[in-house]
Amino acid sequence: MNRIAIWSLSASLLVPALASAQQPLDLQMPAQAKPGQCYARVLVAATYRTETVPVIIRDAHESVQVSEPVFKTEVKRFQVSDAYKNYAVTPPTFRTEQQKIVVRPAHERLRASPAVIGTRPVTVVIREPRLVWRPGSKGSEVRRIDAATGEVFCLVEEPAKTAVIQREVQITPAQVSRESVRAIEETIERRILVTPPSVREEYVKADTRDIRVQTLVEPAREVRTKVEPRTGTMQRQIEVTPERYEWVPVVCVDTAEGKHSIQAVQRALAARKLYNGPIDGLIGSKTKQALAAFQQANGLPGQGNLTVATARALGL
Repeated sequence: MNRIAIWSLSASLLVPALASAQQPLDLQMPAQAKPGQCYARVLVAATYRTETVPVIIRDAHESVQVSEPVFKTEVKRFQVSDAYKNYAVTPPTFRTEQQKIVVRPAHERLRASPAVIGTRPVTVVIREPRLVWRPGSKGSEVRRIDAATGEVFCLVEEPAKTAVIQREVQITPAQVSRESVRAIEETIERRILVTPPSVREEYVKADTRDIRVQTLVEPAREVRTKVEPRTGTMQRQIEVTPERYEWVPVVCVDTAEGKHSIQAVQRALAARKLYNGPIDGLIGSKTKQALAAFQQANGLPGQGNLTVATARALGL
């Protein structure tokens, strides 16, 4: 059980706390408490004594020794290639001779000269002469004889209508000239067969190889030997007093005097390089850690609580 209960016993709270009927049995207040005192319920570690006892440090077992297998080496002949028939081919022989071939025959190349075109003025009839009826009589402006007669029309001949245009005319006609082109020849080398190829059958014997072969003469063996157990001694801890809780007087922290006492404790712990927090008279996590380290190093109970015995050990 790791819980720590801290009780501040003042004159006004002492009697109700001791008279409480609902307090658990493991949290009963110390009977010797006086008004103004504070106690902390701390865990007192168990104590042990050491005795020497025999132990087996190595079990009985078997030791095994083995021998390597023994081989005999001999040379054996193995066939690595079967016999077979091979065919030797004699290639053909050729002679070469030069030969001319026509790669492009003789031919004619035609060249065309276009016609020469010029321009000249030409009169063209755009309307033929015609006979048309026109109002009035020829040579007179009289259009109407009197009111009783109708309008007078005369048949008139109108001349043709012409226009002058620039017309393109051929001066010289188009012509075609002919040019003879010689044939192109190329000389090649021609291979002419002299002797044809031939095939000759050959018999190839089987191929053998001598190989060193190992034969097992004696197999590997094992020899087992019994090994006795080995004993020794060891130190064993036997519990003398069991772990328990005790009420330990502590410095009351809820008074002005208690705050000054805590500040003095913080200075003493800081002087021993156990505390590096503020000197504020409050038991915080850093103060508890420093107190626990000091109590453990000096064999004091408290588990981080400021007990009277711890304060005395700090010289306060």
